[in-house]
Amino acid sequence: MKTRAFAFALIGALYFTQGIPLGLAMEALPGLLRQQGAPLDRLAFLPLVGLPWVLKFLWAPLVDDRWSPRLGRRRSWVLPMQGLVLLCLLAAAALGLSADTAGMAVALFAVASLASATQDTATDGLAAERFAGPDLARANGLQVAGTMTGFFFGGSGCLTIAGLFGTRAALLSVASVVAAGLLLALLWREPAAAAAPRGGASLGGFLRRPGSLRLLAVALLSAVTASAGFGLWKLFLLDSGWSLAEVGRLGLASGAVTVALGCGGGAWLVGRLGAWPVLALGLAASLSAAAGWGAQALGMASATWVAGLAAGLGAAGTGAASVAAMALAMGFAARAGQAGTDMTAVQSTRDLGEIGTSAAVTGLAAGLGYGTAFAGMGAAALLALAAVAAAHRTAPLRSAGEELRA
Repeated sequence: MKTRAFAFALIGALYFTQGIPLGLAMEALPGLLRQQGAPLDRLAFLPLVGLPWVLKFLWAPLVDDRWSPRLGRRRSWVLPMQGLVLLCLLAAAALGLSADTAGMAVALFAVASLASATQDTATDGLAAERFAGPDLARANGLQVAGTMTGFFFGGSGCLTIAGLFGTRAALLSVASVVAAGLLLALLWREPAAAAAPRGGASLGGFLRRPGSLRLLAVALLSAVTASAGFGLWKLFLLDSGWSLAEVGRLGLASGAVTVALGCGGGAWLVGRLGAWPVLALGLAASLSAAAGWGAQALGMASATWVAGLAAGLGAAGTGAASVAAMALAMGFAARAGQAGTDMTAVQSTRDLGEIGTSAAVTGLAAGLGYGTAFAGMGAAALLALAAVAAAHRTAPLRSAGEELRA
């Protein structure tokens, strides 16, 4: 039991710290630099720091195939990558954040993002190899909730600490959390059974497996559905006369629903029902949210409670669908001996869908109105449900999802 509890603590800490560099680069750094007078055009490229998360499938086979027998297959990558993130944060704290040091700070956060993306391949492989059945669903709940919470901590949390105690104190606080994750990884001794023969991992090996393309379709369309309304409804409410503070409060509440009800409740349901019903339920909730926002955009409903209900449904659906989709992917990946590569292929597909959709729905709203954009969000949910139905007919995927039940 103690070993199992430690494994969960380690997985949670690693996923939490992996979300921090993106939060720093995409939320905290723009805010801190803008406050110090940095022009907007110098901040526009900061989201590119997240590019390694989209491209990590290119080097994922290397993470699966190369390791030190003394350290272990996954620990060989977790330790140096976690250490590199810590060094980048300490260097940024020593450097200080200002308009003059922005270029160096961005470079440091880019290196930290690359290290975190690489570590994510090893962490996904570890989770897929270490857990099975309901425990795999719980690990996926930690994956989604941990990464999201780490993003919020690195972004909004860092800004809050900086406002109270200064930028250097904020970066050192964030670095201390990464150091705690590194300490857990140092204390961990990877079981010999987790190691696998060297060589053979490849993206082609994943694509040749029956069901892999349908799994990628589920990953892409569920990510499109999740991200389509994530930022769009905030812009809609602002244009509808809501204050920034009101939108912010609803955003924080929906974030809490995503982590607690969506991720936590979703992981609980996956352990009892399997991944397939929870995935469909999460997408259906997102579809209902799109209908709610569309009704408001078309003037059919305007009450505050309708906005709260739509935001809550979307948040819960996003969390549940994400946990179920990643649990399904891990169950599928654990069977081929290259879990890190297989999971990275799925993750990169999801990241691509999220990044592309965030820009597309905003452009759609600008050109054709919010009603059309929310209709597109509903169409994405329907396509995702169709992809889930098709994937469920594939035997390897069906059994991977059903084996997650207690």
